[in-house]
Amino acid sequence: MYDLNVVWPSQEYTAPTPAQLENLYNTISMLHSFGYNYLAINFIVPESVKLPQSKAQALNPIPMADLRHRFRGFPKLRLFSRITLVLSDPAKCQSVLKINNTGAFDIVAVQPMTEKSLQLTTANLDIDLISLPMATRWPFFLKHKTVGQALSKGIKFELCYSGLIGGPAGYQSASALGVTGKISRKQFLSNSLQLIRASRSQGLVLSSGAAEPMNVRNHVDILAIFSQLDLRTSNCKEGFMKNPEAVLIKGRLRITSNKQTVMLGGHSADGETRGSIMLEGEASNALKSYKRKREDGEENAKKQNLQ
Repeated sequence: MYDLNVVWPSQEYTAPTPAQLENLYNTISMLHSFGYNYLAINFIVPESVKLPQSKAQALNPIPMADLRHRFRGFPKLRLFSRITLVLSDPAKCQSVLKINNTGAFDIVAVQPMTEKSLQLTTANLDIDLISLPMATRWPFFLKHKTVGQALSKGIKFELCYSGLIGGPAGYQSASALGVTGKISRKQFLSNSLQLIRASRSQGLVLSSGAAEPMNVRNHVDILAIFSQLDLRTSNCKEGFMKNPEAVLIKGRLRITSNKQTVMLGGHSADGETRGSIMLEGEASNALKSYKRKREDGEENAKKQNLQ
């Protein structure tokens, strides 16, 4: 199973404390014991934090090599890196282009805080995942048209259950929950119903968003919770396996695959129209050759007319 949201302790480009790192190690171990073998360490970047220069080592503060070396005793465990950009101002969406050009992270996610930023994210940005804040009230109404536009491009929507378990400030028990924590749980249920309705139960990725081991739950418990929110068991299982796998593959292909272009309208020898997929350089050479042959054919036709 997959969990694509294991929170990195620091939200800025500062080194976490040894206690925070130990807490992260315990969270990864707890997830692995519950059967989550594919984990993504999530670096959340607030809008006020300025990204460094366009270099992979500078953009990604997560020491993935050290983490993989530390958990080398778990042969089935696979660790990946993820960045989540919190966006309110649509003008600051250019940060996504900088991250995509470097390939510093395996998964690129966006957390839109306004309706304009959500519309821009679904229409123009090349990302893998949209992670809405589930424990706080949204300042907009989630429309099926907006969600469907993102799903048609292969962008999935993340549903983190940490807001239901821990609350906005990491509450651990009902006695310590208080009024704010109860409101956050109520808001989580309301937001979940709205997301399930707008997505028609399609393209959902279920993640823990765990910042500590006590926020981790077995997938069976999560299935029981979301079954009460009109989310079918089959769709819920896809949120733990099929959909996060598609997100991870889409993110990895952005880094490892080559850019291609499609040239349509070529003609074969028998006159039938055909299409071909070529690399950018090959397409450019083919287009020049086609123009040159066409010009030569026009010159020969003119000569024949003069004769």
